[in-house]
Amino acid sequence: MTAIICQTTFCDHLHCNAVKKLQAAGIFLREFIHAPSYVGSVCPSSKALTTSLINAVPLEGEGLIIDLGAGSGIVSEEVVKAGVAPDRIVAVEISDGFAKVFNKRCPGVPLVIGDARSLQSIITRRNPAGRVSAIISSLPLRVIPSGIVCEIMSEMREVLVTRGGVFIQYTYAWWMRCSLRRHGFSPCSSRMVLGNLPPAKVESYVV
Repeated sequence: MTAIICQTTFCDHLHCNAVKKLQAAGIFLREFIHAPSYVGSVCPSSKALTTSLINAVPLEGEGLIIDLGAGSGIVSEEVVKAGVAPDRIVAVEISDGFAKVFNKRCPGVPLVIGDARSLQSIITRRNPAGRVSAIISSLPLRVIPSGIVCEIMSEMREVLVTRGGVFIQYTYAWWMRCSLRRHGFSPCSSRMVLGNLPPAKVESYVV
């Protein structure tokens, strides 16, 4: 009887995960069709990519971890699984279409519907004097208009200068080397993630 219950519980767990993945994929496709310049992908990041992002984060200490372009909550979920308290996470997403699935995936992590160009004020409302450990960016910088990218990068620099931390960005343009250097960021690490569709590169920067 115990074995049957365990098997049923395991099957229910697999079914639940499959449903979550299908829901996330459906929302990504819908949001991509609605606003491709802000979503940038028709499917969520793979486990390999999110693991690589988390590995680049300095998890120790009390600094805030910013999940920028939080989407369906895949990155925030992995940050929590890595042992980070939910109140250290600031999840920011410009599209309210992701809010429902994010809240189901990460019920303990508050989601801010806001613009990356206002990140400093978003963080200030959450923690006026708080330090930042890392900004994990899932923003599709290559498809966002260049003028907006410049504004976003200026805001990122301001946050890192005043609050510290490392800026982590992934890109599908893996052939480009340290693409954010031209915005005044200094690269400190780079790694390829082949287990993602398409393959991606995770880069870390400081100012």
